[in-house]
Amino acid sequence: MKLFHGTYEKTAPIIKLGEFAMSGNNVFDGLFACLDRDIAASHGNSIFIYHVDDDKIAESRDLNARFQEVYAFLRNELDTADVEEIADRVIWDNDSDIENFADILSPRLDSDISGAYSWELQRLRGRVAAYLGFDAIEMNDEHGTSYLIVNPQIKGE
Repeated sequence: MKLFHGTYEKTAPIIKLGEFAMSGNNVFDGLFACLDRDIAASHGNSIFIYHVDDDKIAESRDLNARFQEVYAFLRNELDTADVEEIADRVIWDNDSDIENFADILSPRLDSDISGAYSWELQRLRGRVAAYLGFDAIEMNDEHGTSYLIVNPQIKGE
């Protein structure tokens, strides 16, 4: 799949993992891209192309089919045994009432604004996809369907 990423940077962003690994605060441990060049351009006038194999892009049903592995990952990542409810949100890309999970979520923005918790949910969804061996994961956002690319080996051109 050919995906577009818009930025104000002059070179293609490289995916790095870790809270401060990328320029600024690495909110997502990956980067968002979409099928539409014009939508990508709304995020910056430099457009880069990333190629991801279709079978390496996770959807909610892929996570649901492997829910036990999702639970195991989240137990470790969130350091809590009770992950069923948050796992449901991660699997189904559902950020409703996400503030109810403030006691176990630690948004990278270190903020209590509701958007920070939604972004942390997206980051966790991406980390789950990477853990399961996917290179990217489909997400619903303000643009409709976007893709969070999580494999650092995928480079933009």
